[in-house]
Amino acid sequence: MFFDADFSRYKKNIILILLTYFSIFAYSHVFFMLPPFLLQRGFQPQSIGWVMSAFYLAATMTRPTAGWFLSQFGIRKTMLFAGSVCFAGACLFACIPLTPHALWGLRFFMGAGFSVFVVATTTYQTLVIPAAIRGPAFSITSIGGVLTSFSIIPLAEFFIKGGHSTYYLFMASLASLVSMCVASFLPPVEKNIVSEGNHHVSYLSLFKETPIKYLLISCLFLGLTDSSIAYASSLAIGRGLNSSIFLMAISSGAVIVRLFGGGLYKKVSRMVIAAPAIGLMGGALMGASFAGSNSSIALWGFLYGVAVGYGYPTHLALIGDMIPEYFRGHASSMVYFAMDISWTLLPIYIGYASALTNVSWAFRGFSLFACVASVLVYIFVWKRIRKNK
Repeated sequence: MFFDADFSRYKKNIILILLTYFSIFAYSHVFFMLPPFLLQRGFQPQSIGWVMSAFYLAATMTRPTAGWFLSQFGIRKTMLFAGSVCFAGACLFACIPLTPHALWGLRFFMGAGFSVFVVATTTYQTLVIPAAIRGPAFSITSIGGVLTSFSIIPLAEFFIKGGHSTYYLFMASLASLVSMCVASFLPPVEKNIVSEGNHHVSYLSLFKETPIKYLLISCLFLGLTDSSIAYASSLAIGRGLNSSIFLMAISSGAVIVRLFGGGLYKKVSRMVIAAPAIGLMGGALMGASFAGSNSSIALWGFLYGVAVGYGYPTHLALIGDMIPEYFRGHASSMVYFAMDISWTLLPIYIGYASALTNVSWAFRGFSLFACVASVLVYIFVWKRIRKNK
């Protein structure tokens, strides 16, 4: 790996941030198994759809508020407050009678807490991890969100299939409690990002005084390309293939590159890596749409995972590279907001395109768009910024 002297000095921070990401994404990913659980309870598919959407709707709507919380109260208070919201919502979810309206309200409440907590965590690491190791460090910490595919989701499925509904219901409560405990052990941030002094921190000043709009353009295309993976199971099943093999290959590729691929950041600027990562994701989706065997779709899934393994850490690290410290809370909020919008927009395209042709051709059309977009993003965004810099 790449544990040189600088990296080892921040090893404690990196491990704690990884555990924070793991626990808060475990809290979210437990609910990937909510649809089959609610079906067992007699819920209609339409009601389940609304319940599932509430969490992501709240996460999108509350991203900008996270920057305000951070500028007013600082990182630690914001994380503890957001974690408390997550814990309260999860406990109510486990204890009250489950009805569609109650679940929709709880999921919205829980999504808001999750959104603010994740933004605070990202802002924290942009402040405590120095630029020299930011790329590889972000690769390591982001593994936390991937490890749930190998642990939390299978465990949730085991509990549901085994009839252990009580254990499943309290998984989110435990995950949110762990996230709060780990966050409380994070070393304090030496820099003060609370609004004061000569800097008026607002979203208007963020856009006027920093190059955030360029980063957001790249993040939007990254999010669009990544959100297409929500239809990966439909793509695989439509071709008579095993969707779990595809998803496991993606997770494996992401974990491997984040563990062993950090050396690339020492040789290549993050501004050079950002756009090609989007293009590789699009190319892998294109290949997967033509896959005729499980081994073939696993190969394309692995390549997609490698691209994701570079794409997300690179874009998150660029917040620290491009944005002054006192703006990073607001910048992190807007980065996640740009990626959240993608998860709202792409399903609309996939739905209409699939109705006109089929899922495979819908994927191919978008994959071609992603490849072209990555070239344009490199030329008109990152190449321009590097030239000006």
